[in-house]
Amino acid sequence: MTAQITRRHVLKGASGVALGAGVACAWRRPTPAEESPGNAPAAPTRLPPVGVPVPPPGPKSLALVERMGRVIGRSNYLGLYGVALVRGDGCRVQDLDGNVYLDCLSAATTNVLGYGHDSVAEAYHRVGVEMQHSCFAYSPNPYPVMLAQRLVKLAPGPAEKRVMFGLSGSDSVCGAIEAMRRFTGKTRLLKFRNAYHGSTGLSQQASGFRSLNEGIYPPSEDFVTLDFPTTELMRDDILRQVESHCATGGVGGMIVEPIQGDAGVLLPAKGFFSRVAEILEACGALFLVDEVQSGMGRTGTWWAIEHEGVTPDILVAAKGLSGGYAPMSALVGRADVLDSLSSAQHVFTYSGHGPSAAAVLEVFDIIERDRIVDNAARVGRHLLERLQAVARDVPEVVREVRGRGLMIGVEIDISRDPAACKVVSQRCVEKGAYVGYFGDSQQVVRIQPPLTLSLHEADFVADTVRDVVEEMRRGDTPGETVERVRRHGIGL
Repeated sequence: MTAQITRRHVLKGASGVALGAGVACAWRRPTPAEESPGNAPAAPTRLPPVGVPVPPPGPKSLALVERMGRVIGRSNYLGLYGVALVRGDGCRVQDLDGNVYLDCLSAATTNVLGYGHDSVAEAYHRVGVEMQHSCFAYSPNPYPVMLAQRLVKLAPGPAEKRVMFGLSGSDSVCGAIEAMRRFTGKTRLLKFRNAYHGSTGLSQQASGFRSLNEGIYPPSEDFVTLDFPTTELMRDDILRQVESHCATGGVGGMIVEPIQGDAGVLLPAKGFFSRVAEILEACGALFLVDEVQSGMGRTGTWWAIEHEGVTPDILVAAKGLSGGYAPMSALVGRADVLDSLSSAQHVFTYSGHGPSAAAVLEVFDIIERDRIVDNAARVGRHLLERLQAVARDVPEVVREVRGRGLMIGVEIDISRDPAACKVVSQRCVEKGAYVGYFGDSQQVVRIQPPLTLSLHEADFVADTVRDVVEEMRRGDTPGETVERVRRHGIGL
């Protein structure tokens, strides 16, 4: 009998070669010696140490950005430095020009495990080889069901829950608002200024950046914008406003980020969310929590809302949910709320994509096995303390440092120079720390590295920020850096 080798068997065999080639980069807990801030981390595997021999953006990155501009719609590119990233290893990334950086952005808070976790890619490949897609809405497959069971257990609160899958935080936020409207019979939603909830329909209208809706969605009474309270005085005033709006009887719910991300890492005043939840419950409105940026262990707990001691009616997860290995989102909510939606009112062809769900399950396994959430809490505390010391020592440049876990913002004084934060960020990148920047005036350096960051790497970040802001205080920032910001810095 002649043996037949199918394409599937070839692919299965190839996966072990292609994905297993080289040294695996899965994160492990460092030894006590390695944890000491004064000791270097283990030797690099696939990428060399941090080093920036070509001033970013280099010529190869610029050439790609120029090509991109001829074929990609401008709304798809926000831009930071004109740098194109092509490889990752551990907590390091490499650009087209060969520069290696310590990643402090983690693909907009997505790559929570860092880079080089072959087992996640292998899980996706294994399931994809067996069957790449079943269209879960018509023909379910086991992996999304297993993932939903996992999410139900991890989500806060004892109530019976349901899960609905999507492809991005944007569409899952839309689903949360749809469920709120269907369940309560009310369309009005309370939201916050400078919140970001997405760029699809309802999620875009729920976002608090005015420019996102200009020329697309006119102002609507269904979306009520409030200031995000960061002080006790603001808290009490906003609580009175929430009570007033709820008293009208038209409010179906409120959507919040437990920590406002794109606004510049703004933390709520103590006790605000717990009191809001009580007001909403009393008037039959729902509490919707957007954990797209702050979830999956980012703040040192699985979900940032846990710091507030509040149980949401619906929680939205995305970004770090898959560790960057697959586009996937989920909303987890009370069973009675989510099941109020009729069949097909919130569904997509790729909802519950089997290979993606298998990858997410592996991400969850790694987070739990290697105690990644604990690492984010411990290293985050260390990094926050070190950066807050910089703010105390260089108040002429740094106004404030705030955050939880590895979700940290460094607010730069832009009163004398509106581009000061961009210059600080550009200079950090030139020194090897690939930070971002955001805020309503682009005034906050964004530090959200992989949750696998070591203490030694955290010290490198803090030392780099200190060097850069002290350089700015002395007036020694290179003119070439300022010119690069002028020529290549885009931002929101």
